[in-house]
Amino acid sequence: MKEIKLERLTLYNFKNYSEAELAFSHHVVCFTGNNGSGKTNLLDAIHYLCSCRSFFNAVDSQNIQNGHEQASITGEFMRDEMPEQIICGLRKNQRKVFKRNFKEYDKLADHIGLLPVVIITPYDIELIWEGSEIRRKFLDATISQQSKAYLDALMAYNHALLQRNNLLKSFGQRGGYAYELLEPWDYLLIEHGTFIFEERKKFLAEFVEDFKEVYQTICNGKEQTDITYESELLNQPLERLLNDSREKDRILERTTCGIHKDDLSFSINNQPIKKFASQGQQKSFLFAMKFAQYQFIKHHQNHRPILLLDDLFDKIDESRMMQILHWIKENNAGQVFITDTHHTRIPELLQGLDIAHESWQVADGTVQKVS
Repeated sequence: MKEIKLERLTLYNFKNYSEAELAFSHHVVCFTGNNGSGKTNLLDAIHYLCSCRSFFNAVDSQNIQNGHEQASITGEFMRDEMPEQIICGLRKNQRKVFKRNFKEYDKLADHIGLLPVVIITPYDIELIWEGSEIRRKFLDATISQQSKAYLDALMAYNHALLQRNNLLKSFGQRGGYAYELLEPWDYLLIEHGTFIFEERKKFLAEFVEDFKEVYQTICNGKEQTDITYESELLNQPLERLLNDSREKDRILERTTCGIHKDDLSFSINNQPIKKFASQGQQKSFLFAMKFAQYQFIKHHQNHRPILLLDDLFDKIDESRMMQILHWIKENNAGQVFITDTHHTRIPELLQGLDIAHESWQVADGTVQKVS
């Protein structure tokens, strides 16, 4: 299995960091400090370098430190024993710039998958409690890291969907309706949507098996869980769905069917997890999803993703904490970055498990390595 390792991280005017430079020598790295000190911002900087975006704030300019016009994140990686320098430049009122080894990307999508990453945060509970969009994002983020064809199809589908919806709105404003103008966009939706649907089906067939195995490890085999793919395309091809929904689309002035309506259904002991699972069961379910995501990307990329664990251990009991650390050790996870508000808790647990690690103390936008 091939390795990816972040060896140096440099920040300039990023969030609450005016300047910071960190050099990492171990595969497991702990950031400790009080809430609001900047621990999560370090994980988000790593996420930026891997996926071209913040995990926590979609507006790039809002990640620039207050009072400044620009920011940068630089990462020096080793990938397959070859150096890779990635630079992300942010500037207010301008598009962000990504460079790989000093050469700027023409398209940010070309970077996705080079440095696979999985992040686990307390916000993952939204996968259970929020609407279908966040679950589709989970699907898309996972598959896109190992399939450029999927990412290209997704971008093409979303563009066609936007254009079709704009056309439907213009029909409503003008008071007319010309179906023949929709046909080019329908063709693109059918072409790319059908491909995306098939890829999602294949992904979930493999992913659910890994998920169930991980969940059984976390809960010691006490409960039965499942993830079900919900899509209109399971019953009818997209071409027929679009034809049948023409009048409805005209009235509502938007495209009412397609893979942008897909969802995932979560269950525990054959009951909806949202209604019948305890908080502990929901957390175990989410951990299993994220670790299964990690396994899927690792198997298909032949690279161990970078794993980011943000303040999880304030939200779970010590038993689950130990199960997670055991999973990391037993599965020979790649580089792992962990944040915690306790200065000694995680390092002591890692030491007890004989996992080599290093610790950094974070305070008000400054970082210092703990000897």
